[in-house]
Amino acid sequence: MNLTKLLPLIKKNNPNSGATLLEILLGSALMSFIVGIAGFGLVHILSVEQKASAKGEIQANSNRALEFLTDEIKLGRRIESDAVAALAEAPDFTLPSGAKPILVFQVPDVPQRIVYYTKPAENIWEGPNVLERWGPPMDENGQYDPAEINNPENWEYHVLIDSIDDTAQTPNCSPDWRPSNVDATQGFNACVNPEEKLVKLNLATTTTNKTWREDVNYQVQSMAFARSNITQGFTGDAPIFEINNKQLTIPKPANVKFEVLGGAITCGAGGVNIPVTTYLYKDDTKQVWDTSSALSLSNQPAGTTFDVESIKDEDRTVCNKEKLAVSSTDSDSPRIRVLVNGDPVPDVTPFDNQTTIDDFLEGYIEDGKIKLAENQAIYLFELGSNSDTGSATFDLQDNVVLATVDSVN
Repeated sequence: MNLTKLLPLIKKNNPNSGATLLEILLGSALMSFIVGIAGFGLVHILSVEQKASAKGEIQANSNRALEFLTDEIKLGRRIESDAVAALAEAPDFTLPSGAKPILVFQVPDVPQRIVYYTKPAENIWEGPNVLERWGPPMDENGQYDPAEINNPENWEYHVLIDSIDDTAQTPNCSPDWRPSNVDATQGFNACVNPEEKLVKLNLATTTTNKTWREDVNYQVQSMAFARSNITQGFTGDAPIFEINNKQLTIPKPANVKFEVLGGAITCGAGGVNIPVTTYLYKDDTKQVWDTSSALSLSNQPAGTTFDVESIKDEDRTVCNKEKLAVSSTDSDSPRIRVLVNGDPVPDVTPFDNQTTIDDFLEGYIEDGKIKLAENQAIYLFELGSNSDTGSATFDLQDNVVLATVDSVN
């Protein structure tokens, strides 16, 4: 068939004639294709924009929440390594139904522990969980409200952030660190170091792009340090020293005194006593100290730092003639603990029925906790050959030192 003979039937040879049906259909199809591509591009752009907006919002909220939390921890003295057991130190707090206590810490001059916990979302809050805080209210300057700080029965529960992931996950803690709650969720969990001064926080939030039904997830981690004996500004008897990473610092001029309360370490069970030497370093300079009596340093300038060192068998004269030095400059060492008022007494059994920590600390313990003045700290040293905190020889009473800081009038 000659197709050229059919063309006149499809279109008249007239330049002024209208478009044929075929041309209209082809044009419409082409236009639909172009509009479809443009529409798909627009939809994709909107999807990406909405997802980016949702992620930006959840990131901002998560970072602000974690910043608030770490700032408050810095005010603390101790971070409880067992959040569930520590609720006993907050008798006016009632754990809501379905809630999990994650972070409990002590702040100087605050009568009860501050509690952070996760719970199922309710009312206006986006789920699956929310992170709530129970503690003294703060004023507009970011300080605890002095009118309410001593009234824990009036403290309220406040949501810090919602959209907390509820996936169950035991925190993956470093060796010797402890999860504050082994039943924590991926959404919020914490690991506390042996000295209960450092905490690693893990926060995971999740939300859904309601238009495109895509999950938007965000995870952030932070490390916080409880700065012992920090001044809050709401009492006249605020502590006058700080302990940062086991190092004692005086923020204003003070009189400082160190004294050895005792210690016991033998060469094996029933063996001879091993001599222990104690040194004090002021701004890294060794001080002359006859440890049979207290070392008093008067009118020390603001900013001065102090470190205590214990040395087992410094002259290598007994036992296996093994010298071992432990210092407060080693912030990660389990062989030294620095305790202040309210800290729990370490639960250790002395090796070979030696004198217990309780005996060395007689007069400094009340209800299983260290009882000191707010201007005192105690150093406990372990100088045995085994640094394993679970060992029978690990008893933290090989040397016990007391520090007292008094303001300069």
